[in-house]
Amino acid sequence: MSDAEEERPSGPAEDDPGEPAGAVLAAVSELRASLAGLQSQAARDHDRAQAREAVIDRLHEEVERLRAGEARALLRPAVTDLRRLRDDLLTQSRSVPEAMTRDEVTALLESYAVSVELTLERCGIVAVRPAPDTRFDPRQHQASGIAETGQHDLGGMVAGIVSDGYAEADGGLPVAPARVIVYRHADGASRDDQAG
Repeated sequence: MSDAEEERPSGPAEDDPGEPAGAVLAAVSELRASLAGLQSQAARDHDRAQAREAVIDRLHEEVERLRAGEARALLRPAVTDLRRLRDDLLTQSRSVPEAMTRDEVTALLESYAVSVELTLERCGIVAVRPAPDTRFDPRQHQASGIAETGQHDLGGMVAGIVSDGYAEADGGLPVAPARVIVYRHADGASRDDQAG
């Protein structure tokens, strides 16, 4: 035996070759058990997540049904009024006399306009009719036409009303502007007035 062979230490692998393989197998078994536990935990977490998603979806559907029902409940008074108005119009159309005067037709149509106005009021909206000769306000009025005037102080004032505006009943916030005719001062008109 040479000196090199004598100096080489003998390792545990040479003493018992089965011992490290057993430790590796035990470690692999532990890893497998841990992995199986993690897979089982992940499966349970996945099942819980799916159950939560199903609950969320069901709650979302219920909220949507409640919202739709709430909207219908809010609109029910207006729907009732509109149904009555429709019935009145149909009844009236079947019983219109052969000859109606302009005043009778006007009174009939105005009565229906009042019915619609009452429906709007129940929905929190009021009709707003600007007074003539008030200052034009672009937040509440929409200019539908111009009326020339020679009077300087009438420039920018409301000359006439084409249609009413609408505003919230409680706060007065405009919903739809009134359509108006607006005075515009014209120098030519004032010269004609002075010449006349």
